Amino acid sequence: MKILKKEIIWPVALLIISYLIYNPDLSFNSNNKSTIDINIHDTYFVIESLNILFLIIAVLFFIVYLVRTIASRLKNNIINGMFLFSNILMIIVVAYIIKITRLLIVEAGWTIYPPPSANIQIHEDNSMKNIFRIAIGIQIFLVITLILVAVKTAINIKKTKASKI
Repeated sequence: MKILKKEIIWPVALLIISYLIYNPDLSFNSNNKSTIDINIHDTYFVIESLNILFLIIAVLFFIVYLVRTIASRLKNNIINGMFLFSNILMIIVVAYIIKITRLLIVEAGWTIYPPPSANIQIHEDNSMKNIFRIAIGIQIFLVITLILVAVKTAINIKKTKASKI
C-alpha cells in the first residue's frame, strides 16, 4: 500500500509542475481562451493554449517515466504501466506533429510566388521534410519501445501470478 501511495504522488506532482511550466504566474482564469499564433510565410496557425498544456504534460510524463522505467530496470509493473500510458500520449503528440508537417511540406513544382502565369519554380530546400522524417523516426522508436515494455510487463505479471500460486 505504501508503494501505491508513492506512485500516486508522482503523477500529481508532474501535473502540478506541468501547469507551473504552462502558466508560471498561477492565474486560474478559466474563461480566457488564449491562443498562440505561429506565422509561417503568409499563413498564421492558431493553436489553443490548452493544446500546449497537453504537449507539456505528455512530454514531461514521458521523460520522467522513461527515466523511472530504466532506473527500475522494468521490474516495477506500476511504473511500467505509467510509462506505457505516457508513451501512448507521446505517440498521439508525434502523430499530430507528423500530420501538421505533412501539410507544410512544399512539393517540388509548386508555384507559390510569383503567380501561376510565370514559370514554375522548383523548391529543393524544404526544412519541413527533415522535421517530417525526424518525427517518423521518433514515432517508430516510440512504437518499438511501447511493444518491448508491454511484453516485459506482461512477463513480469505472469511471473508474479505464478509465484503466488
